[in-house]
Amino acid sequence: MMLRQRTRVVAFVGAVALTASGCGGTTGEPTADGELPSDGADADGGASGTTMRVHTVSEAMAEDVEKGSIHVAGLLIDDGSGWRLCEMVLESYPPQCGGASLAVDGLDPAGLPLEEEGGVRWQSDATVVGEVVGDTLTVTGSPSAS
Repeated sequence: MMLRQRTRVVAFVGAVALTASGCGGTTGEPTADGELPSDGADADGGASGTTMRVHTVSEAMAEDVEKGSIHVAGLLIDDGSGWRLCEMVLESYPPQCGGASLAVDGLDPAGLPLEEEGGVRWQSDATVVGEVVGDTLTVTGSPSAS
């Protein structure tokens, strides 16, 4: 009997940089882009925090995305041809990449909660931090589960 395990890991990538960039207080209200403070501050002006925008693969590939490192969510998969971050998961087992996808360069999979079947390794609901140039995401932070 095969036990499939989904692990949710929360990683604070670049926590020092995020904390330093968001030292101002927040009201707990959504920001202009609709994101809530990442530390769970309440609407009564609770603890200060920062916001973290997580992009889809399609958004990350769009020309109007800010430059520099961004957070991109999707299916992280290596079917033997290299790591990819995929926007959709095709209904198959092991899973297959569907929709828009980015090649992932510089990924160290050690310590990731990967599943493996038939030579395919993957992590569902992954968030990878990196810089997007064309159709490649170059890792600049640690991946996590979203």
